[in-house]
Amino acid sequence: MKIAIFGAGVQGTLYGVRLARAGHDVTLIARGKRAVELSSQGAVVEEALSGRTDTMKLPIVEALTPNVAADLCFITVRREQLMDVLPACAAAHEIKRFVFMVNHANGSDAFFTAIGRDRVVLGFPGAAGGIENGVDYYVEVAEQATAIEAIAPDVAAVLKGAGFRVELVGDMDSWLKRHAVFVTAICGGIYTAGGDAHRLSTDPALVREIILAVREGWSALDAHGAAPAPLPLRVIFCWMPLPFAVKYWCRLFGSERGEHYFARHARHAALEMRALAADVRALSGDFAMPHLRVLYAAIDRAAT
Repeated sequence: MKIAIFGAGVQGTLYGVRLARAGHDVTLIARGKRAVELSSQGAVVEEALSGRTDTMKLPIVEALTPNVAADLCFITVRREQLMDVLPACAAAHEIKRFVFMVNHANGSDAFFTAIGRDRVVLGFPGAAGGIENGVDYYVEVAEQATAIEAIAPDVAAVLKGAGFRVELVGDMDSWLKRHAVFVTAICGGIYTAGGDAHRLSTDPALVREIILAVREGWSALDAHGAAPAPLPLRVIFCWMPLPFAVKYWCRLFGSERGEHYFARHARHAALEMRALAADVRALSGDFAMPHLRVLYAAIDRAAT
């Protein structure tokens, strides 16, 4: 397939390299410093836990213009950039479908209106990490496969063919709202701990605050009719007794995965987290969320 990737950060670079290795014709859309890095040293990905690396020279273009043609275009920009890319997507009539792999919690009607529901697929990546000196250091999240909405099994098959674990999700907008509560609460805790996941792991009271914040954020979503969170997260956050949940998350935050899953990205994503927190605030309305609001104050401080 002919595939474009709009946004060549951690996710765009990893998915681009894997899809190209699987035999697809992949073009990365990037600009500025990142475009220079990709042009000079190629798309370099390194699995952070094993040190396994892969490098590919992929075509780079600096903008999604109306003459760009592709079977699929994966959108992997950050939340605060999302609305700015929609006009370019709407004008790119030579792209058959867009796969939005973006943190957002304000619903997807804007995508459907701009592009057309039949040309939009919602999803979310199953990897995390950060880019340093042009290298994409990533880990695949063992607890979270790449999520693709259930109406697009062919897109899921393309990603499976590139080596990704994929989960089909019936209500992707609800999934994204649940995830937004989860990730903003954790990032608020990380910012409170000075951007240090290990330091967070040594503060059970702060970890408890994160768990309670997720519970109350999800309760607000329950009240607004969102579909339930994935079962493993419901077990850990809602059904597990609070002392055991605190121990679980302290152990994860103190591990190498805690750094790669959360802290590495959080340190560079305060603006994204602020935009996501604004989505959650708008969704929750007047619902009381004292624990979440404390953590959101930490996000606001980090973003300013």
